[in-house]
Amino acid sequence: MSIQRFSEHLKAPWPNGRGTSYEIASQTPGVSGWTWRVAIAPVVEDCDFSHFENVHRQLLIISGGDMVLDVGGEIIICKHGEVAIFAGDIATTAKLVDGPIVDLNLMTVRGKASGVMTHITRPGLLPKAEMLVCVSETAEITVDDQLVTLHHQDAFLDASSNQIKLISGTLAHITLA
Repeated sequence: MSIQRFSEHLKAPWPNGRGTSYEIASQTPGVSGWTWRVAIAPVVEDCDFSHFENVHRQLLIISGGDMVLDVGGEIIICKHGEVAIFAGDIATTAKLVDGPIVDLNLMTVRGKASGVMTHITRPGLLPKAEMLVCVSETAEITVDDQLVTLHHQDAFLDASSNQIKLISGTLAHITLA
């Protein structure tokens, strides 16, 4: 069983130097050149997002209030529990509404990888996924009928070969192609 606790995520500075991310997984863990990447990023102040050429981004706020993104003049309101989708290669500025937030990002290089991130709140059997990330304080799941407790920002990796049921809590469900 592949459980990765938050303390095991790879810490790295943002490319623009304005913050820190915690990489959960990528096609090339810990180094550049990835075609897909999943990472957690605290946003502690209004700031510009890093530029990622040819990258499709999906963002889910996992703690804190709302955040307003200006993506090349298009305003996107990011709310807790809703996945925001935008291009990583368009100038993006973030404005925090109610103070610092923490977000979860799925980034894929267009034409080389794709994926979908969804917010799961309803208990029951989950569709197949490459990984699950706990976005509530705790989440209880069964993995092939074995009870597992995840804590906020922990991840269950390589989940596609298991039968997983959500018992309680909230998860980010991530598939890759």
